[in-house]
Amino acid sequence: MRQRIITGIIFTVLVLSFFLPAYFWPVTAVVMSVIIGVCVCIEMYRALKHGGYRPSRSLLCIGMGLATLVMVCGLVFNLKVENTMALYLIIVCMYSVSCGINLPLVRPNDDKSFLNGMFTGGMVFYISFPLFCLDCAMLFLPHGWFYMVIGLFAPWATDTFAYFTGVAFGKHKIVPHISPKKTWEGCIGGSIFCAVAVTVYSCLVIYKVDNIEMGMVRYGIIMFLLGILISVMSQLGDWFCSVIKRRTGIKDFSNIFPGHGGMLDRFDSAFFTLPTALLLALIANNLF
Repeated sequence: MRQRIITGIIFTVLVLSFFLPAYFWPVTAVVMSVIIGVCVCIEMYRALKHGGYRPSRSLLCIGMGLATLVMVCGLVFNLKVENTMALYLIIVCMYSVSCGINLPLVRPNDDKSFLNGMFTGGMVFYISFPLFCLDCAMLFLPHGWFYMVIGLFAPWATDTFAYFTGVAFGKHKIVPHISPKKTWEGCIGGSIFCAVAVTVYSCLVIYKVDNIEMGMVRYGIIMFLLGILISVMSQLGDWFCSVIKRRTGIKDFSNIFPGHGGMLDRFDSAFFTLPTALLLALIANNLF
């Protein structure tokens, strides 16, 4: 427990050391994304190899390079966030799907080349999309940093409140074959408290920063509902990685953070909440 607490503190300090300066220098968030992306690529590749699959390292690197190239194009041509995201979805999504046929072309003797190709394409999208959303919000939205606070810390709020609610009231298992300790009571409690935290933060900070032209009560109700959504996405992200670990026969993706596992063990939920936070930012910027 002591090791876990110490590692948790060190991890939090490391994240804040990149994220806080990103308020003034958004490129800091890009550097953080690159570090996370490289670590997660290595961890996911090793996990799938341990499970008996053979994803392609070269196709994975090309796909991540394409996502980076799209981001550079967005900056060079001064595109809007919506246009940059559309460019990403067209290019990277098409590439990810094409991996299913690209790998069989270079591995004609591999009976599972199509499946391995689809796993490779899935890795490209799964890893690059949330980090791309983080960078887009930081680089292309006026107050994107404030929304990414929600994307990064909503998983922590959800996990914390779900744990205490589950310990106090948890009786009914929700997905025992994936996460044996998760209960309906814990999941619901985590979602409600996370939604409250998102609502309070949004009303006290974002409402004033973005100069929202609507009543705070109405705005708060909308933020509460979106807070429920982002909490649900956080839990889905956790379960998604739990399925991968169970199917590949591993406990943690790596041991970078003793007591906590690897980079993906720490960012599994955030990989689902960061895109949701960008969606929240786009809704706020276009509808409010």
